[in-house]
Amino acid sequence: MNIQTSNPPLLTANELSKSFGGLRAVKNAHIQVKAGSITGLIGPNGAGKTTLFNLLSNFIRPDAGEVIFDGQPIHPLSPHEIALQGCVRTFQVARVLSRLTVLENMLLATQKQTGENFMQVWLKQKQIRQEERENQARALDILESVGLAAKAYDYAGALSGGQRKLLEIARALMTRPKLILLDEPAAGVNPTLIGQICEHIVNWNQQGISFLIIEHNMDVIMSLCSHIWVLAEGTNLADGTPEEIQNNPDVLEAYLGD
Repeated sequence: MNIQTSNPPLLTANELSKSFGGLRAVKNAHIQVKAGSITGLIGPNGAGKTTLFNLLSNFIRPDAGEVIFDGQPIHPLSPHEIALQGCVRTFQVARVLSRLTVLENMLLATQKQTGENFMQVWLKQKQIRQEERENQARALDILESVGLAAKAYDYAGALSGGQRKLLEIARALMTRPKLILLDEPAAGVNPTLIGQICEHIVNWNQQGISFLIIEHNMDVIMSLCSHIWVLAEGTNLADGTPEEIQNNPDVLEAYLGD
């Protein structure tokens, strides 16, 4: 296995395991994501990819193992505390608040606002108003960058599936993340919008945001990712460059059905 050692990884998971009743969904899995990289996570259906994402973000607790993010253990933290550290995630089916506007969805993601403290609401009203103006301007800028600015005041529930995925990623950007875990960003999205999503991911990566991506669309994975990890039956099968993965006989047999 090609453990990445040239630079300290931004994210490392060691020996993660999780069982549900008698089913062991993840078995001693490990993964690394370099800072500044776009890293892929693939595997056949039922390989444990989404379960691994849930473990990395602590939406479910591991039975064993540890997760280190930016040099600090995060497996004891709650999901919102992990997000505050700069590691945020999206979901296979985009989660938006349908009865709020697109802009309101964006503003909800803003972290560490002065107005979150009840006493500061009365003591620092000028500062709070200034922060609100800055947050709204930033949210509109991000929406403009993903082509959703014209939808800013529409209800999020009126968006198409692809637009919801863009909103979910854009909302993640409002947290000023270091790493975004993307769960199937191309699933159920039309080919034109897939291309746009890929372009946005590359642009955001160039701005310093790292990505770990689950995706069944091999064209997306192979074109975006510099390093790919493969799971099968809940455990590590292989990792390497896109070329190495495409030519790995174990991957061809387990994942591609060769």
